[in-house]
Amino acid sequence: MTTGRPDPAHRMLTSPAFPHIPSDLLARAVSSLGKLAYFSDDDYYGLHRDIVDNAAEHALLHGVGEGRQLFRKDRIARALVSTTPPDRAYPPQIADDDRNRLAAHGITIYASSLGNVFMTEIARDLAMNIGELGIPTRIRDETSDREDTDGIAIYVAPHEFFSMGQGRTWLRDRNIRNAFMYNTEQIPSPWFTSALPMLLLARGVFDIAYQPACLFAQAGIAAMHWEPGMDARPALPDEFDRMHPLFRTLPPDARDGRDDARWQDRPIDLCFFGTTSPRRDDILSYLAAPFSPYRTCIHYRRQALGPIGTRFEERSLTRLSRYITQRSKISLNIHRDEFCYFEWHRMVCQGMAMGTAVVTDPCLPHPRFRPGVHYFQENARHIPNLVDWLLRDPEGQRQAAEVAHNARDAACSPAPRRAAAGMAVNFMLSHLQGAC
Repeated sequence: MTTGRPDPAHRMLTSPAFPHIPSDLLARAVSSLGKLAYFSDDDYYGLHRDIVDNAAEHALLHGVGEGRQLFRKDRIARALVSTTPPDRAYPPQIADDDRNRLAAHGITIYASSLGNVFMTEIARDLAMNIGELGIPTRIRDETSDREDTDGIAIYVAPHEFFSMGQGRTWLRDRNIRNAFMYNTEQIPSPWFTSALPMLLLARGVFDIAYQPACLFAQAGIAAMHWEPGMDARPALPDEFDRMHPLFRTLPPDARDGRDDARWQDRPIDLCFFGTTSPRRDDILSYLAAPFSPYRTCIHYRRQALGPIGTRFEERSLTRLSRYITQRSKISLNIHRDEFCYFEWHRMVCQGMAMGTAVVTDPCLPHPRFRPGVHYFQENARHIPNLVDWLLRDPEGQRQAAEVAHNARDAACSPAPRRAAAGMAVNFMLSHLQGAC
């Protein structure tokens, strides 16, 4: 994809956005960006006619900070549907020698205390997964000692951690070079663009979505798909949650705090939790009339409110979303935009792990969860017919209960999450061999 413009690999690179990152690391990141299937020099020059420098260099060192668009949507779409599995697999079992080495300093997982509360929850789940392997694991935020770099470091949601509060001071060679980033953002989003420099500067990348991890690996970047493993503990509201307006609007039989073992006994027919977007506006307005006969709980949060933070009243929302899903027969997923990611948080964490039957409009394939086995997939136009069949037809009810059971087992089984954590640890150890 080179265009004859100056090659950043053969000269010193500096950037006011990264004053504490050395030239060799910046050059490696620029080179990696140029190899990504969804980045094109010609696209970048076409989007920004004022650029005369090397496209990848300008995009990474200046374009991100200036809020420029880095990728064309059509190229992202083509890349997402043309991924190939990574060539290299990592064993799920950790060698005794490696386990002994890790026992000294362990693994530290960082998440911003100022960001989306979901990221802190992901950090906790990852720590639980690694801890089940007998490896010391701790969770820290941007207020901890940034000079404490003895153990392996994983930064969850780098677009938040390195851009908020004291996290800005962590963007330096000592903290980045041998660290691993955990990406939670979709490629077309501005949050992914914000995270991209840290993803490319790091030793390796974990991605919560399968296809982006494959695309990183195809570009020669150390990358692995790793989803947090869930446990099967019921979501129970505390006294503070019970005072929240969302809880108080529930019908009385949905406020009793029970975890219904039988899918058919759940008092709410359908629930949906998400933030506003033009695509969701259109689809939910279409679904309003067909869904009106059912008992539904739809919490549609305005995008302008931003991510759910760590304030007490907002933390209740994350617990209540799981509790309400646990009391619902069907959990609906409607994609934010035309890039139909398999949305782990809504479909697995908030849906399958709570024992509900997940219904979604079509999404990108997942290596483990399959439509018809772990969730139901249908075009938005026909979702009313599917929901009606699942709720009212005896055969539909039987299949919904079976799929919900399959999904909960797959989402919460200890064996897959421990295997995934073992592969993640071996991935990190492999890419740290010979590191300073």
